[in-house]
Amino acid sequence: MKDAILDALSHSRAGYGELRLRRVWSSRVLIRNHKVEAAGSALETAGLARCCSGGTGWGAVGFSGPERLGARLLEAHELSLAGASRQPVTLAPIAIRQLELAERPPDDPREVPLDEKRRRAEELAEAMFGSDRRIASARVLCQDEVIETWLGTSEGSWIHELRSSVAVALLAIAEEGGAVERALGSFAARGGWRVVDGTELASGVAQAAVEQLHARPVRPGRYTVILDPAAAGALVHRAVTHLARPALPGADPDVLPIGTRIGPDCLTAGDDPAAESLLASAASDDEGTATRRSVIIQNGVVLGHLQSRETAGAAGQAPTGHARAGTLRGVPYPRASNSFLAPGQGTLDELLAGVRSGVYCSDVLSCEESGDNVALRSPRAWMIRDGRLAEPVKGAELAGDLLALLGRVDAVGGDFAWDTRGARCRDGAAGLVRVSTGAPHVRLVDVPVGAGVA
Repeated sequence: MKDAILDALSHSRAGYGELRLRRVWSSRVLIRNHKVEAAGSALETAGLARCCSGGTGWGAVGFSGPERLGARLLEAHELSLAGASRQPVTLAPIAIRQLELAERPPDDPREVPLDEKRRRAEELAEAMFGSDRRIASARVLCQDEVIETWLGTSEGSWIHELRSSVAVALLAIAEEGGAVERALGSFAARGGWRVVDGTELASGVAQAAVEQLHARPVRPGRYTVILDPAAAGALVHRAVTHLARPALPGADPDVLPIGTRIGPDCLTAGDDPAAESLLASAASDDEGTATRRSVIIQNGVVLGHLQSRETAGAAGQAPTGHARAGTLRGVPYPRASNSFLAPGQGTLDELLAGVRSGVYCSDVLSCEESGDNVALRSPRAWMIRDGRLAEPVKGAELAGDLLALLGRVDAVGGDFAWDTRGARCRDGAAGLVRVSTGAPHVRLVDVPVGAGVA
């Protein structure tokens, strides 16, 4: 594969040429209650050819398979010339590297028979049913992926990488006396099935559904709110993804200018695609730029942005290694990967102390954005009374202007943790990418909680 890619690039007439090819092996098993609903495996190979020359915009061609790579580059070059009236592309310089990171994983999920994966999924479903008689329905999805990537550029960059991952997603539905509640849980990790023991997760999901049967709806109002690391990470991901990612040249800017204050001094956040062992981590982005930890918000002030080579070139800055393609044939755009909120000081008990009446939100069901507003729904919550966790409640939803919510942060704990669930972020035509979040507990003051509260 390397010889074919490098040969095609050597004959390219474009000022800059790039070839990316990916091969994805995957399998999935879906169990609904006691029945196998789907089980199978797939293999897909596809890629992208991109070109630009002095005074031209991009030409990009998606393709399937490794055949006729030279013709793909030629077509991309011709497309770039046809769009010469567009704003020309300026690519920020990067270090040229050759990386071979394609050793076969010792725990290769492709070596595990599909029948064994089916048995694993069935055992997890039975674990949920066996944990409590009130579990009326259960669903288990087990998935794995092995992705091999080849990336070459006319500047001399060469990346060959192989990585594997596994993921489990669970749903439990509990019923009693006409009441119906559900709970979700998931786990994802780099590697193979040896890293997964989902029995404890299955029992926890089932118990969460049962606990919600007797939880009362939270009374709408304004509260002091404490978010656990998963919920805090979801909120920070929205901030990093949607407030610190520049628009492409020629598009309407929607990024906050550097120097803008958006929160208190205790708020420092960023994105780290170089973090070890997370699903979204990588040595290089989809343009060959070395990944690195980037601080986006420091002490409440916007410090930087996520940059591709193109956006960095337009802004006169350095690329941050965040150019990511959302599909096999997709063009890379600046995207978040492992968003984090830096730890502060203090334990959960110290954050709880002094809170007379509040809400503790555990985990996140969704964190949706509409314009400048964001709505974070937590599947599990407890009232806080006189500095202690009290009765469980449901229907806990924080809603409001994202910047206003960040401005209400008044304390950040020191108990940082990366979230081990498998999460993805969708951004319109840019596609779907894997993401992770990391955060400690966070306390916010005077926050509207419950539907219709502002």
